[in-house]
Amino acid sequence: MKENINFESISITNDVMFVSVFRNSENCKELLQRILGINIEELMIVESEKSIRTGVSRKGIRLDVYVRDVEGNSYDIEMKLVDTKELDLRSRYYHSEMDGYQIKRGQKYKNLKESIVIFVCAFDMFGKNYSIYTFETICKEDRTIQLNDKRKTVFVNILGDREGIGEDTIRLLDYLKTGEVTDKFTASLQKKVVEFRNDDEWRENYMTLEMKLDLRYDEGILKGKADSVIMFLSYKGDVPEELETSICKITTEEKLNDLLRLAASCDSIDEFVTKAEL
Repeated sequence: MKENINFESISITNDVMFVSVFRNSENCKELLQRILGINIEELMIVESEKSIRTGVSRKGIRLDVYVRDVEGNSYDIEMKLVDTKELDLRSRYYHSEMDGYQIKRGQKYKNLKESIVIFVCAFDMFGKNYSIYTFETICKEDRTIQLNDKRKTVFVNILGDREGIGEDTIRLLDYLKTGEVTDKFTASLQKKVVEFRNDDEWRENYMTLEMKLDLRYDEGILKGKADSVIMFLSYKGDVPEELETSICKITTEEKLNDLLRLAASCDSIDEFVTKAEL
């Protein structure tokens, strides 16, 4: 876990802070209205599917805000500081997840409402310097034809050019970019940021989540190395299931590094088993 966290340096664009602030329905409603250019009558945070307190979903740790409006339309919003090169596929997963929340097995597809996934990014994923990129399903052969699948994905680039977007949106994006208050709404957001920074329970939850994230990172490294050992062995023959299980149970990176070198150098699986001392 990261030691000596400087809470005073945590801004609105920190993913945990972003979720904490925008899990307030009024804050989230204004955020969506400014980004999407729409009016929302009422918004509800969906507590049952997402929880900042645990930060865990079926897919692992998640730091996004999932909300519905009174008409049943769904919105999923996430802050991203780094381009992980898979946001387009992540949006696909989020849309399918939202569809599952909207209708139950056996219900008619016409009951599906709008699902909108929004990534607020501190980078330009597409390199065109737009502040907002909006994607809907368009026919490749005739771009005047739009598929009415009620799905929309929006990538917000807080560093982008402000031409062609509304003043309220500009003030929001400028605040997200600089952390400097630009109007009454962003002043209220910054006030919440300061409150969370100084809240002991929030700090404790933040540190707990940091530990979970670090643990998942470490687990990912171990799994990747174990998979590499098994892959090298598969070039030499069929890897017994018991051997795969033993390799996957190893919990030290040093041991897996030794096995990786051994798997690459030995001539057979039997030789590996003899020398590995599992």
